Amino acid sequence: MEIIDVRECRDIEEVKKRLIPAAKSIKNGDLVVIPTETVYGLAGDCFNVSAVNKIFLVKNRPYSDPLIVHISNFEQLKSIVKSLPEEAKRIMDNFWPGPVSLVLRKSPNVPDIVTAGLDTVCVRMPELDITREFITQCGTLLAAPSANIFSRLTSTELQHILKYFKDKKEVKYAIYAGRTKYGVESTVIDCTTKPLRVLRYGAVEVEKIARTCKVEIVEPKRVYKKKSAPGMMKKHYSPAKITYLCRDLIKYIRGLSKDELKRITFLCSNKAKEEILKFVKNDISVIPYGDSLEEIAQNLYLCLHLAEEMDTEFIVIQVPRRVGLGKTIYDRLVKASSNRWV
Repeated sequence: MEIIDVRECRDIEEVKKRLIPAAKSIKNGDLVVIPTETVYGLAGDCFNVSAVNKIFLVKNRPYSDPLIVHISNFEQLKSIVKSLPEEAKRIMDNFWPGPVSLVLRKSPNVPDIVTAGLDTVCVRMPELDITREFITQCGTLLAAPSANIFSRLTSTELQHILKYFKDKKEVKYAIYAGRTKYGVESTVIDCTTKPLRVLRYGAVEVEKIARTCKVEIVEPKRVYKKKSAPGMMKKHYSPAKITYLCRDLIKYIRGLSKDELKRITFLCSNKAKEEILKFVKNDISVIPYGDSLEEIAQNLYLCLHLAEEMDTEFIVIQVPRRVGLGKTIYDRLVKASSNRWV
């Protein structure tokens, strides 16, 4: 896998030149790791069944888990969806390009392998200019789930991409544009039902979408049995180590012995770390993920990757408040831990 670093490009013309080899690779049916504003994605030509099949094989992803199709302009929608409900148009007008994905009725042009055999397709227009430019250069639309091995932690940095794909011959290039802006996946809204419903919490708060677009969006109390969008598995985005969640981390740590403390890496707010270090005198692994919900979301996968690599047996994570973007963070933490609590 060859790295194409676009961070130091002087202008868009230099970016375009650097992207040419990767675009040719997509046209040849190969895979490319692409940057987006949310997380890095593993992309292939969405109309090339062989290329899409490589995505599933490389990620070890079940074929029952549909992919998101990424577009670079509104005209491309005509080739993959049958119709656009008025509510979907309003969301597009307000949040595209951006980290919101919409489930719509698909056209026959979309291969069944992309949509897990469903009659719907999940689609979004990325916010990142480089991503849209790359899609345009490819001359096709890109099916692109997150760049990770299925159920493992998502990639938001180059070292994560290399950990998963450096030896995968199907992945020819990785376009590196620096650390991702939001740090969590896109919000997924099902626009085939009335009222609309959330299929995955993501980088944009559901309340903000509903308020801005004047639409009703139902928030489910549980994971739907029918996997109509990515990220709906009960275990997903998870570290290799056994992971637990905790509501009162300070109280929990006070009840642990010195030997128990050494076996755990803790993820928590900056404020909680300061409090912990006041009363824990021996060596302890504490990784702060920030204080605001925006900071926590951006740092979440990066911190989980760091915790995964620490010389400890377990991970214990302080759960932030469950409002707004906190719903997205909570969703990811529940999936990462398989809903284990201490």
